[in-house]
Amino acid sequence: MSYVAKFKEIDGDLFRFDTRVYLNGYDANIDGACIAAIIGKNPGSASPTILDSLAPLDLDGDKLLPNVRNRFLSAFKQMGKTPPENSYVQVWNLFYLCNKDLGQAIESYKKHGNAGYCPTESSIPELVWFAWGPSDQYLNNFKGRFLSKELDKRFFYNNRLREVSAFTPKIIDSVKHTQGMPAFPVESHLASVL
Repeated sequence: MSYVAKFKEIDGDLFRFDTRVYLNGYDANIDGACIAAIIGKNPGSASPTILDSLAPLDLDGDKLLPNVRNRFLSAFKQMGKTPPENSYVQVWNLFYLCNKDLGQAIESYKKHGNAGYCPTESSIPELVWFAWGPSDQYLNNFKGRFLSKELDKRFFYNNRLREVSAFTPKIIDSVKHTQGMPAFPVESHLASVL
């Protein structure tokens, strides 16, 4: 299994924390190595196999996680390398309430106030990929905690310029979500920085 997370139920809503996209399979008996993080909007349709423990998840149509895995695997292939053993990409979100319909997720999240963030956000991985979509009046409120991080390597696919930008986006930048994102520029950039 390549996708694991820790799901929690909070006041009747499902939240997903510590989501990991393993590049060469998950082995619970070996400490994983986080080689990068990606920042999305909120967890979509993937569902838990169990609650309150780091465990494999059921993708249930979620396309972001396989998309991320494919971009990294293709980058390693371009480099002529294999990913380090038990390496993974950490998935962060602007907020962690699960719902594939963003509008519904936002409305549900509003009743929670601040339901907390993923504890892994305190780490600083070597590489961070911003993929939270374009500027949004509500979602922009959550971006500051990521924009203030001191990051060595960071990038996003700039939807306005139609190219990879190797810096931290501004809140108003048109950051491309992975859905519909061209693969080649992202894979080429990853191959140059991994």
